[in-house]
Amino acid sequence: MKRRRAWEWQLRDRSGILIMGGREKSRPAARYQGYRALFMLLASSWRGNDPETPRPSAARGEFRHTQ
Repeated sequence: MKRRRAWEWQLRDRSGILIMGGREKSRPAARYQGYRALFMLLASSWRGNDPETPRPSAARGEFRHTQ
């Protein structure tokens, strides 16, 4: 049996906390989604050091790739 590989992408803040992530069937798709997530993050002006911004919890899985 041939096993298919999945390509995983992750977007983390400076302290290593997972902000977004996902898994795609092809490397170009994973690269596209990773860059897309980074662009959306920068476009929304997200700040990890802002005390009013709630910190994401990777353990609770609050941020997931849903596409």
